[in-house]
Amino acid sequence: MPAASAFDLYRQEIGLANAIIVATPLDTPLARWPEDHFPADSRPQDLREVVLHVLAETACHAGHLDAARELIDGRTWLILTD
Repeated sequence: MPAASAFDLYRQEIGLANAIIVATPLDTPLARWPEDHFPADSRPQDLREVVLHVLAETACHAGHLDAARELIDGRTWLILTD
């Protein structure tokens, strides 16, 4: 799949997710959750927990990608100095 197509699909999914988040109170219990994604005792309980989970996962994986990119090209995004 060309990168432009992947980004277009990602943007479509963002639009769908945003529409659900805007229309749904954050304390709404989940209607369903994939059984194999989390052990039963650690599954998100409401939309708020799902949003926090997605934010944490996105940040984690973006960090992994940034580290891989730094290993490839040697450039760093942010350098803190005294």
